Amino acid sequence: MENQEHRSAQFLNVSDQAHIRLLSTQLDEQYQAMKVERSAIARWEEDQEFSILGVLELFSTEIQGYAERVMLNNSKALLDSSSLIHLRELNVFNVDYFTDWYFNHFSLYPQIQHYVEQLDHLRLLLIEHLNQRSLCVLPN
Repeated sequence: MENQEHRSAQFLNVSDQAHIRLLSTQLDEQYQAMKVERSAIARWEEDQEFSILGVLELFSTEIQGYAERVMLNNSKALLDSSSLIHLRELNVFNVDYFTDWYFNHFSLYPQIQHYVEQLDHLRLLLIEHLNQRSLCVLPN
C-alpha cells in the first residue's frame, strides 16, 4: 500500500511539474506578446503615483522563481511553511490600487488580463503542489 502511495505521489509530482512548466512557458510567451499593452500602460503610469507594471514584474518574478525551483525538482527546499505563506501572500489582488485598476481597466488590456489570470493560476498550482508534497513527507 505504501509503495502505491509513493508511486501516486511521484506521478502527481511529475504531472504538476509538467503543468507548472507549461504555465511558466506560456507566461513568458504572453509577456512578450503584450508589448503594445505594456507600452500603453507605461504611458498611462507617467501621471500616476503607483506602477501597475511594477506590481506585475514583482509578482511575476517571485512566482516564476518558485516555479523554476519546482521545475528543477527542488521542491524539498520549498517545503517550509514560510514559502507557502509567501505564495499565499503573493496574490496580486491583495494590492488595493492594482485591484482597482484591474477591474476598472481590464477590458482595455485583454492580454494583460489573461496574463494576470495565468500568473494567479500558476501561483495557486504551486501552492497546491507544495501542499501535496508536504503531505507526502509528513510521518504517519
